[in-house]
Amino acid sequence: MSLPGTLETRQRVRNGRRREGQIADALKQQHGLNLVEPTDHEDKIRKIDRWLVDGTSRTAVQIKYRESGDDLLVEVFDRWDGWNGPRNKIGRDVQGDSKLYAVLRTDRQTVVLTSAAVLKGIVNEMVEAAKTIGWTVDNGPSSKTLRYFKAGGRCELKVQTDPYDGRTKMVAYIPANVLIFENQAKTYKVRLPKEWQD
Repeated sequence: MSLPGTLETRQRVRNGRRREGQIADALKQQHGLNLVEPTDHEDKIRKIDRWLVDGTSRTAVQIKYRESGDDLLVEVFDRWDGWNGPRNKIGRDVQGDSKLYAVLRTDRQTVVLTSAAVLKGIVNEMVEAAKTIGWTVDNGPSSKTLRYFKAGGRCELKVQTDPYDGRTKMVAYIPANVLIFENQAKTYKVRLPKEWQD
């Protein structure tokens, strides 16, 4: 476990930013998407990784990649202490200003681009189901799972312990195929640099 601000955590953030840049560069160079870097304020406060520029309009994009699992991960609560917990902190993915999510699947060849509103809509459905129906699996305050079936895919809402600092958080897992099946996403095949593994 590493505490925020430790060398390990800072290195993980640097690696994440470098990989986001590699994904953005691949989309720009191989598919002609005009992705422009945000200011530090837009990145750190507004949670924007890139701007997709089309003529005079700009759309905020958040870029992610998965090391394991073939779903889109949405951080619902960065810190979760029960539905009305006083220490609850809304997650980056829910509070950010991004309108689009670009997620590199685990095959490291396919980027799924989808609307933040679509993802947040599915998350809201799952949160409401967990509140009204209850959890599918409940192993105590820091381990809960709701299995939610949509468009032939199994979405999950999980309360889990963060492996890096031990806090309890809530994360939604939405299979990319659910969004693709419902025509709510575009996919792009990309070739990433060999140094991706660094």
